[in-house]
Amino acid sequence: MHYGELQNSMDIFKLLAIISPFVSAALGGLITYIFTIRGKRYDLLYQSKIPAFKELSLELTAFRNYCLGKVASDEGNEFSPYLEEGKGTLTHRTDIALSIAHNGIFFKPTSRQSVGELMNNMSMLCNIELGLAAGKEYGNLKENYFEMANKTSDLIEMLYKELNLG
Repeated sequence: MHYGELQNSMDIFKLLAIISPFVSAALGGLITYIFTIRGKRYDLLYQSKIPAFKELSLELTAFRNYCLGKVASDEGNEFSPYLEEGKGTLTHRTDIALSIAHNGIFFKPTSRQSVGELMNNMSMLCNIELGLAAGKEYGNLKENYFEMANKTSDLIEMLYKELNLG
């Protein structure tokens, strides 16, 4: 190795010693920027997702309570706090449909599908209530309403787990 080659390699090391802090700072800044943007994106998503969950869960809870009120009525408990007059399954179904239409983008496709399945199951109760209004007799519907209340509770729990809050 000659003195000239040694001098060139020393110059390269000096240059690297000067440049390396700038390269490190630039890479650190870039990585911080990327993670900050990603974090803000998730923050914005949760800021919208939580109100969407609240709105849909309020409608689902109202329907579940309606079903529990119907169960209480069939058991002879006219003083149930959940018993409501003048509002039927069709009204609750419409409220749930509007809520998922407004907020569906904030839910996973499987959750939207589960809400759709619940609404399809609600159609059976809509038809029964229409028949009751026309004077048909269906007997005791306690099991039908209790099953729908349980399905609704399961759906609310699934939607809550989707939030990943704890």
